[in-house]
Amino acid sequence: MSVLIIAYDLKEPNFDYQPLYDALAVIKAVQLQDSTWGVRTASTSAVIFDYLWPHVHSEKDRMFVVPFEKRAGYKSKNAINPLKDV
Repeated sequence: MSVLIIAYDLKEPNFDYQPLYDALAVIKAVQLQDSTWGVRTASTSAVIFDYLWPHVHSEKDRMFVVPFEKRAGYKSKNAINPLKDV
């Protein structure tokens, strides 16, 4: 199992992004900041990206999914949920 960080910029304020949030819930992603999530998974970054991307509005939206190595050290402040909870 690895930890992946999911970050996005959602560009369409009038679009209903609820399907994206529902998809994040299905994979049990934990919200870290407004548009940053963490997930512990056996899947690759590409698999998670391909699962989530269809739920955004258009190519104007942005998303990246990257592996995160907790052993490399990190520091955060004011996270919605601490990264240690991922």
